[in-house]
Amino acid sequence: MSTRFAKLLFLVGLVACREGTSLASERVTYSGAPTDVAVAEPVPPCRGCTIDTPPTRKGDLPLLVVLHGNKEHAKHAAARWRDAALERGWVVLALECPRAEGCEDGKWYEWNPAPDWIQDKVDAVARQLPIDRSKRYLAGWSGGASYIGMNAHRLSGFAAVVFHGGGQPPRGGVDECPSGSLPAYFLVGDGNPAHPAAVRLKSYLEKCGEELSWDLLPGAGHGAEAKALDRDKAHAILEWLDRATLGS
Repeated sequence: MSTRFAKLLFLVGLVACREGTSLASERVTYSGAPTDVAVAEPVPPCRGCTIDTPPTRKGDLPLLVVLHGNKEHAKHAAARWRDAALERGWVVLALECPRAEGCEDGKWYEWNPAPDWIQDKVDAVARQLPIDRSKRYLAGWSGGASYIGMNAHRLSGFAAVVFHGGGQPPRGGVDECPSGSLPAYFLVGDGNPAHPAAVRLKSYLEKCGEELSWDLLPGAGHGAEAKALDRDKAHAILEWLDRATLGS
């Protein structure tokens, strides 16, 4: 073999090797679950509202929307759920009852317009993050829970709801049921003076044929209701919610 021919074979082999390497670098392979993608930091959709996001995601994100109680703020509501939700890869949107629009002392149930305001804020977050449309949930504490119950027949876009330390059925003996399935988890104590309202809400939802989880805390007053939502209980409730998808 001549020296010139040997060099030619070497150059051909080198080119082929480089092309193979290039093709290999462009080829995408999957080993099962998609690769983690960093989650961009979103802007809260309203004054006083908070958003907590997991650092990465493997797909669309479940969303938990939380409403605070009387005389507290969104950040307090977020704190009850944040750790458990982020560990599960969920986004937590805590909404602040809008003082500038007439909500006094954080009392959702006295402000009580149609819940379109909440949906608008959810939509604003969904424009910033890949939120799973089928896995959007709404949880309320105390007065926030009462607001959710009073508007149960007008809610849309949520796969399930949580009533923590409160709850009240729609006003005026409304017979109208939720437009779609609305599974509900109750974490309530019968030592709370307002507990009969939660019982009436339970009866209303049962009459509407909704799936319910009645997690009763015997003898618990309002303070004990608050303490009952520790990290383990939050995980258990989120596990229950995760089984519900919008439209199922």
